[in-house]
This record gives sequence, structure tokens and C-alpha cells, in this order.
Amino acid sequence: MYYNLFDRLLRLLALVSGVLILVLMAFTVLDVFLRYVFNAPFKSVYEFTEFVMAAIVFLGMAYTGWVGGHISVDVFARWLDRPAWRFLTAAMAFVGAALFALIAYRAALETIDTIDQVSNRLSWPHFPFRFTVVIGSALLAAVLVVQGAQALRGRRVEESR
Repeated sequence: MYYNLFDRLLRLLALVSGVLILVLMAFTVLDVFLRYVFNAPFKSVYEFTEFVMAAIVFLGMAYTGWVGGHISVDVFARWLDRPAWRFLTAAMAFVGAALFALIAYRAALETIDTIDQVSNRLSWPHFPFRFTVVIGSALLAAVLVVQGAQALRGRRVEESR
């Protein structure tokens, strides 16, 4: 049951990330059109792109990890598939979880410290976009903990859903 709720949450955030990609694409096409046809581009395209790219990456990152979509190199796969070596896969997942938990923690502290900071041209607050870094990193840490636990049991997350 918890896998289902967690899976739905991650899918929802990935969907939001995909919608943001479409919004960014439409905004960029419109900006190029206005630039070359009317010589009147948006003045805030760089700020908008920076903000939206942060949200795109961090909202979709946990779901990508959940479904095993991150790039991996299987140089030692022949040896690491043995049950005696599954602790190495789990250890790598737990180290990754600790790293992303630290990233989430540090990003949360910075978000709190700069809560009143706004962008130059758009005057948008930074904290909602920095908060996506916190959420995405924390969720990826949770995904890695689940994957590490599953590796210790000798199963993959996909098998338990």
C-alpha cells in the first residue's frame, strides 16, 4: 500500500516536471518568434529558464531513480549479481541516500536563510524553486533507502510493487 502511495506521489511530481518542460518549450518558441519576427523578445527569459530548469530536474529525479531510469554502467554486473555481493549494491544505495539527504538538508537551510530573496527582472521569490531542490533530493534519498533495503533482501523495487 505504501509503495502505491509513494509511487503515485513520484509519478505526480514527474508529471509536473513534464508539464514544466512543455511550458518551457512553448515559452522558448514564443521568445524566439517574438525576437525574430517583431524584434521584441521577453526580457526575463534567462531567469524564467533557470527557475523552471531547477524544478524540472529535481521534481523528476526521484521518479527516475524509482523506475531505474538513471544511467548506470554494468562493468561488474556478472560478479555483483551473486547473492554474496548484494551488500555492495545496498551499500551504494545507502551512501547515495545519505548524500541526497545531506543535499536536502543543506538546501533546506539555504532556502530558510534566503527566504526573502527575489530575482532581478521577474521579482519572483527564489524559495519555491529552491524548495523543489529540497523535495526532490529528500525523495530521491527515500527512494535509495528503499532500493538499498530491497537489495539486502535480494529483490528489486519493481518486484515488490
